[in-house]
Amino acid sequence: MTPRNPGRRMTRLLVVFALAACGGGSAADQAAPVVIEPAKDAIAKATENGPVKATVKVWPAKPTLGDEIYLRVEIEAAAGVTVDAPFQEAGDQRMGRFRVLGFTRDSHRNADGSQRQDQTYTLEAPSSGKHRIPPLRLEMVDGRSKQGSDASKPQELLTEEVPIEVAPVKAEAIGAELHPAVGKLDPDVGGTPWIVILVAACGALMVGSGTVLALRTLAARRKLAEQKSAYEDAVAKLRALESRGAPAAEQADEWFVELSAIVRSYLERRHQIRAPELTSEEFLLVASRSADLTAEHRGLLTSFLERCDRVKFAGYRPDADESIATLAAARAFIEDTRLREEPGKAAA
Repeated sequence: MTPRNPGRRMTRLLVVFALAACGGGSAADQAAPVVIEPAKDAIAKATENGPVKATVKVWPAKPTLGDEIYLRVEIEAAAGVTVDAPFQEAGDQRMGRFRVLGFTRDSHRNADGSQRQDQTYTLEAPSSGKHRIPPLRLEMVDGRSKQGSDASKPQELLTEEVPIEVAPVKAEAIGAELHPAVGKLDPDVGGTPWIVILVAACGALMVGSGTVLALRTLAARRKLAEQKSAYEDAVAKLRALESRGAPAAEQADEWFVELSAIVRSYLERRHQIRAPELTSEEFLLVASRSADLTAEHRGLLTSFLERCDRVKFAGYRPDADESIATLAAARAFIEDTRLREEPGKAAA
């Protein structure tokens, strides 16, 4: 659509360019961290053991895939009672099938000697559907005056598990992610003549053009290195998984979740396909639009993901031969789609 006022549009673009060149402002202008408080409709489950009460709160109550899910554990202990509450660090740590993205904690002691601990986790769901947040294990020691030899013996307290259902990403949201619309600019920018700003900006653009070309070249080299390392990392993880042997029936769910994650992570890095936050159906829809994957590749990928979903969601328990065969199919798919240099480029 043609803007109603080209001068104002150009002014706004140049203002945005100037802000980007300045680095977005000083550290003093950046907003302070916001403390997340539980939503009013948060799922809450309380567990008590003598002088200790642990309340688990999860929100939002009805998240959509891709939303951040918050988990808070509120621990209240009477005076003279100590509580050991281990916590998960962010990164590759997991809480059940949820990945821990962040963690904060706070504690304070009241005037009467009682204490309160708060642990807040930021979690990421692996897929849509029904999930559960597993119980958390706490240890408490009642140091108050007691009779008997059990006065200082640690006691265990397990919180209740929290069931939660994650809604799938809507079709229109996926389309918006694949084809993001260009935002509209506010026509009311200011009164500075756009010709004056344009002349001043041209000099800065000419100086920065060489930098832009250098950055593009560097980005292309990094992309090529990332595609190569995607294959190497995936093969190493498959070898490690294979060395553990076929999973027992009670370990099949976790084993196939890890196998599926290896293939999805490889595709995300090798073919720039957003994989971890999509269901199998949503992911296959995105993968079908990649020019790097042939129809045969898409067929192999569909068969592989269906095997994994049968174990993860349908309760199917394969035998050892079928589990190892599925891992071999994943390795064959990765080998067939790896980045290969042309002979001329390799020689150069």
